[in-house]
Amino acid sequence: MTDLHRAVGGLLTRDPLLATLLLNHAASLQWGRTQGVSAIIPSWAADDRPGAPADGELFTVEAHVSRDAPQPHRALDAVLATVHGVLTGGPVVVERLDDTDVPDIGGGTISRAATWALAPAAAGVLGQPAAGYRPSEAASSNR
Repeated sequence: MTDLHRAVGGLLTRDPLLATLLLNHAASLQWGRTQGVSAIIPSWAADDRPGAPADGELFTVEAHVSRDAPQPHRALDAVLATVHGVLTGGPVVVERLDDTDVPDIGGGTISRAATWALAPAAAGVLGQPAAGYRPSEAASSNR
């Protein structure tokens, strides 16, 4: 797992909606129940586009919303917009690429995928402590 993967995973799991949808996906894998479960399924691929940053990757999220949910198409839009908002608030350069225009209906859910081109915002930033971070021993010395 790369620093970029860890940073994005951290961003997704700090959002209550996205964390729940990730847990739903994990539970459906463990228990083999995918029918009607609202979830997000993240995946990574190399960014082989011309001019793409050497350390960049493509990040795709497939969002699934139960067909029984009120206004499932709007719920899909809201989930993918939340993913975009979370990604743009982190230490990564984000470019949203084309979404799948037509939702897929099957297995009790409606799904649509979106892809982002991601790269670290600056070399060496990922995996480093946040600005102003003090190790626990330095923080406790003020007592």
